[in-house]
Amino acid sequence: MAREQPNVGDLLPLLETSDLQQLEAIRGLLNEQLSTERGSMLLNGLVDYFLETNSAQALHILSSVREPHDKHLLDKMNDCMTKQACRLPTLLLLGHVVRRQPSWIHKVARYPLLLSLLKYTRDMFSIIPGVIS
Repeated sequence: MAREQPNVGDLLPLLETSDLQQLEAIRGLLNEQLSTERGSMLLNGLVDYFLETNSAQALHILSSVREPHDKHLLDKMNDCMTKQACRLPTLLLLGHVVRRQPSWIHKVARYPLLLSLLKYTRDMFSIIPGVIS
């Protein structure tokens, strides 16, 4: 009998557990799902969860994404840049991804996400003083 796949929606809130063994198990399951899944459903769910909760654990998983999920991550971040409420968390996520220097970092410069970032940068300048104070 095939092993039943866990529901990702049920796993994401468990990322906030204080039990380190359970946390490692959940992160392992999510990373395993990412390595076997070719679609974008799990990754999009992780990004949405991060945007809603500002979860450090979701941020850690997202900033460790490998190919071929880089395209899905960049697509999702580009989509998020169109929503004003999501721009700052998306920029934070992008900063963490770039800081980890994944093997696919060169793709960021050639991706529409960079154009979206430049397009909305002037809006960010009006947001940043409010965040700093």
